[in-house]
Amino acid sequence: MERLHVIADDLTGACDVAAALLPWPTGITVYSDGMVPRERLAAGQPLAVRNTQSRTLRPAAAARRVREVLAPLGRSFDGVLLKKIDTGLRGPLGAEIDAALDALGAAQAFVLPAIPEVGRTTVGGEQLVGGVPVHRTAFAQDPHNPVHDARVGAVIEATSRRSTGRTDLEAARRPDSIEAALDGCRAPVVVMDAETDDDLSRCVRALLGRPRPLLLVGSTGMARALRRALPLDPCPATAAAPEPSRGAGVLVVLGSVHPTARAQRDHAGRTGVFGEVMEVSFTGAQRVGRDAARALGVGRCVALAAPDHVTAGSETAIAAALRTAVASALAAVRPAGVVLVGGETAFHVLDGLGHPPLTIESRPAPLVVRGRLGAGRYRGLPVITKGGSTGESSLLADLVQSLAAGDA
Repeated sequence: MERLHVIADDLTGACDVAAALLPWPTGITVYSDGMVPRERLAAGQPLAVRNTQSRTLRPAAAARRVREVLAPLGRSFDGVLLKKIDTGLRGPLGAEIDAALDALGAAQAFVLPAIPEVGRTTVGGEQLVGGVPVHRTAFAQDPHNPVHDARVGAVIEATSRRSTGRTDLEAARRPDSIEAALDGCRAPVVVMDAETDDDLSRCVRALLGRPRPLLLVGSTGMARALRRALPLDPCPATAAAPEPSRGAGVLVVLGSVHPTARAQRDHAGRTGVFGEVMEVSFTGAQRVGRDAARALGVGRCVALAAPDHVTAGSETAIAAALRTAVASALAAVRPAGVVLVGGETAFHVLDGLGHPPLTIESRPAPLVVRGRLGAGRYRGLPVITKGGSTGESSLLADLVQSLAAGDA
């Protein structure tokens, strides 16, 4: 079986790409702090997906973090590394790609950021969301990483010391063309157009014929194409782990301020899915957590939410407050499940719980992942992670109701 390793620049992204690789013969575990015991990287162990949590770091710090997480592989690695990036082009993409190339000693990186199933495509080297250049969408107002350019190569080169080249959509449409285009592109970083899942599949199949180590850079679209293309052993039946006793209520943690996340929160509130929405600000987080625990204890669904208006520079403090509120609530009551909206939110919440590994179980919807905490006091607790930028307005309400009903 092909040696595959996976890293991601934020926690929801790590979960997204893990779920896109299901079913996997040995199962998949996400490590929210990126640190995996060496024995868990051995053959026969669950596939480890490591979160570098580097999207909001400065380029030098992000590169250092990627090198640290990849250190156990080293330059003797002769397999495939899938490096998950944000398809909204947020974060120091170039610095992280540089670090991965350096760590592995790879000659080229191949960048395929399209996710056609959610309307994110790469055409003419530009990243589009629903046909609109990404810098003209809500990603331009992201409080952590506002996006100002849709040209994937230009965004990479802004923080990279390497040049980029690209292959076009016409090449992606024909297997013989993509092989020739790849042979003719000598740039260290190659950006590849793709508009459909078939485009991605053709590109990935061609890339698997390239020399090792092979650095693939993309997201769930690439991961799904990779899962289809890799020759894998049959997935064995595994005994189900004993289920801890179920709790009451569902705890939702809303850290994302993306308009889509706000619309989903409003819909869940209007339809009565949320018993209460509790705003968490810089002070009083423990008190809010205790209030949430009381509501959860009687079976209500509670949302802990960041303020409606988060000013630039306050994001870390808000995330810390949400972490404190969640830890306070969970110290008093075990809910039926937890929904984490936003990558920074998910990371800070699991940080407050000691970064237990997350066993990935299913993919209820695109960019939505369901799993269970794999260790610690809250072992077995169902957790859903969801990015803030995708989904219909009813999606969050549907996820909460599925957890409340105990659906598998």
